[in-house]
Amino acid sequence: MMDTKKRGDEGETIACGYLVKKGFKILVRNYRISFGEIDIIAKKRWGFLFGDKTIHFVEVKTLADQQNNFNPEEHVDAKKKNKLRQMAEIWLEKKRFKQPQPYQIDIIGISIDQNTNKARISYFENIIEGV
Repeated sequence: MMDTKKRGDEGETIACGYLVKKGFKILVRNYRISFGEIDIIAKKRWGFLFGDKTIHFVEVKTLADQQNNFNPEEHVDAKKKNKLRQMAEIWLEKKRFKQPQPYQIDIIGISIDQNTNKARISYFENIIEGV
């Protein structure tokens, strides 16, 4: 049985690999400040060629497959979404991005089969309206 921290770390590694395969460049993993943590900060690798400068702040939720009815977006409530938005804005300000910098909050849900150790990935983009 894998502990929650180890499972979460494994899920974030899987999520990073998934994003890279989807054409993203990982800017930061596990951005922490006293206020909280953002699992992954990324942008589309060739987005600048197409005018897409969006920064993606990605929350990763990893659960064991035996936890049925896995809906990762349900594990990120309004309070967590608000915190993610605030942290994204703090990061952008600290990095001195010109305002308004387009960004979005995404969720990657990962369900790991305990028997086969295979992962099922669900990607939910732009989960907060108006960001």
